[in-house]
Amino acid sequence: MIEPDHEVVVIGAGPGGIASAYLLRQNGIDDFVILERSHDFGGTWRDNHYPGLAVDIPTLWYQLSFAVNPDWSRLFAPGPEIYAYLRDTAQRLGLYPHLRPHCNVVRQQWDDAAGLWRLTLANGEAVTARFLISSVGGYVNAKPRVDIDGIDDFAGTILRPNAWDDGYDSCGKRVAVIGTGSSGVQIAAALSGQVANLDVFQRTPAWVLPKVDFDIPAAMRRVLRVPGVVSAVNVFGRYLMDAFMVAPIVHLFSRLPDRVLVRAMPFYDAYCRALYRLLLRVVVRDPVTRRALVPRYGILAKRPVISSSFLPALNDPDTHLITTPIERITADGVRTVDGVDHPADLLVLATGYELWTDPETYRTGTVLGSNGFDLAEYYRAHGLSAYAGTAHPRLPNRWEIVGPLGFVGFAWPDFVETMAAHAVRVIAEARGRGTPVAAVSDDAFNRWNQRMRRDGRVAHLYFTACNPGLSTYFVNSQRDTVYHRPQTIAGSRRFARHSPLSDYEFAARPALFEELTA
Repeated sequence: MIEPDHEVVVIGAGPGGIASAYLLRQNGIDDFVILERSHDFGGTWRDNHYPGLAVDIPTLWYQLSFAVNPDWSRLFAPGPEIYAYLRDTAQRLGLYPHLRPHCNVVRQQWDDAAGLWRLTLANGEAVTARFLISSVGGYVNAKPRVDIDGIDDFAGTILRPNAWDDGYDSCGKRVAVIGTGSSGVQIAAALSGQVANLDVFQRTPAWVLPKVDFDIPAAMRRVLRVPGVVSAVNVFGRYLMDAFMVAPIVHLFSRLPDRVLVRAMPFYDAYCRALYRLLLRVVVRDPVTRRALVPRYGILAKRPVISSSFLPALNDPDTHLITTPIERITADGVRTVDGVDHPADLLVLATGYELWTDPETYRTGTVLGSNGFDLAEYYRAHGLSAYAGTAHPRLPNRWEIVGPLGFVGFAWPDFVETMAAHAVRVIAEARGRGTPVAAVSDDAFNRWNQRMRRDGRVAHLYFTACNPGLSTYFVNSQRDTVYHRPQTIAGSRRFARHSPLSDYEFAARPALFEELTA
């Protein structure tokens, strides 16, 4: 059998890559490399450094279990602090010698005969690996084009959240922010009151929920430094979410008939909408603006935006919420369909990312498995699916940290650590058995996805039947709902560490495995 360059290649140096590397070393696997297309660890927290950037999950839950930090400055830490935490974690774990920066993997191809992965980098270099963990993240690339006429005609400055120019001075400038998702809301709130004029262009109103944020006092930090306290807080948070949100949806509501669910779930949204109108009445002074801010879709149909500064910012006389659709971008600003021109010196395009839930994100010819299998072609023809959100029968020795029907819980580091635990466990098992080729069986793959469709029925009905036609990354272009994994957090963590290894086929020789998958 041909010896590869590395036993394991990890693609991506974000939280998932760090978790994978840590667990590999915990299992005595040191022959691995982390290929990162950028220059450092950090993932999205390295790439995004726009004004107002902060985590939208309380930071006590937004950390890796093996790198507990009791010294966060705020309950919702700012972006630079999260980035520093990830770099410090990688440094402390000794992962920098394993990092190869500026290595953009453009092709992953399984070699049936040799039983290894052949990776092609953007510079043409080839890297081989026995096992492959793809941790490219969920928000893969900023959308390459904004679907607005005239964008190339704009004579001013254009900035995007993941490509912010820290040297750009926005003071005294006229700014137009297009998009009111998390990034757009954070940027608009940070710039309001600091610029000459701020126009916020809203296509669909978002649920903007209050962020109860504060500096963590010294006394609280002393308590958090007591061994076991932060871990206990994390466990408490997981079980609280399981008990009051995940378990009822997956195990209780799923017993109800479709017709009952479709009629009952909108009542919950109506109740939440009434409470939201009360919030808007208290915070936003202008009644016209208040009406424009009320979402027409359910509170769980899109991920709510967490901010206590955006809604008050709309009271600033120089900050304007504009809901009239955009006709085109002009050389001097933005023109809406009513013929009004809105001058701008800076255009902020907070219009979203390519997501792992969309089949279009996967390019043909980039991930190739056994017997010419093409992952992108499969997803386009059959929809997105994976075993435990991470493995596919035609992709031996390969796992995705962020895959279809994979996300579980509410904190990204906790989720990716769970996925990495499953991948590394199977790799360690294959090494221990002396069987260097492993893939999930077709039967296990089919059983798992049937279970996920069954247990995810309530969420699917909510996202589609109760909120028809809504554009959200919870529903992809195939009108499929493959974002959430319909399983409790506790259940997913238990599965990652104790799933039946009989669901995998292990082979000592590539030729034997090729016969199994033929």
